[in-house]
Amino acid sequence: MQPSETTEFGRFLVLFDRLVHETNDWIERTPKDRLDWIPIDNGNVRFGDRVSEVTIRSLYIHTVVAEHKFVRDLHACADGALISLPRDPELTARLRGADLVGEGMRTHDETMRRLRGFTVTQLGKTIRFAADDTTWTIMGFLWGMYGHRAYHLGNLDIYVRQADIPAPDFYSFQPKMMA
Repeated sequence: MQPSETTEFGRFLVLFDRLVHETNDWIERTPKDRLDWIPIDNGNVRFGDRVSEVTIRSLYIHTVVAEHKFVRDLHACADGALISLPRDPELTARLRGADLVGEGMRTHDETMRRLRGFTVTQLGKTIRFAADDTTWTIMGFLWGMYGHRAYHLGNLDIYVRQADIPAPDFYSFQPKMMA
């Protein structure tokens, strides 16, 4: 049985892919001159050491890089592996210098192909996450990754609204059936 046929993993794939497309709706509505705009600049507007210049562009790049790196590392890891923080300077530079959403979607498509290749055995492996030494199953970590994307979509939503740009209606999902 393919893991994409299991209820939990199949639901994850649909919801994760849809959340990425929803995020792109926010980015595509944002005027280019607002992608690097910083509406509030103080010491509390940061996400750890890796995202200290919080802009619409930097949050988007952060999510794309994290997901790509996590999925690549999870796919190849041994049971009990330590998963490092998601740093990928080459991909980060590529996203900064390209059509942001276009390159983000090419990266997402690659991430989805790799996700669809996971086996039931892989999804059941345990890993430790370097950020806080928490132990997860790979399936559990994927849900954590989904939550990470949703969290930053909320940040993007606030920034878009502060820029006086109408944000998409998150609850008008297309397709209507999510999972």
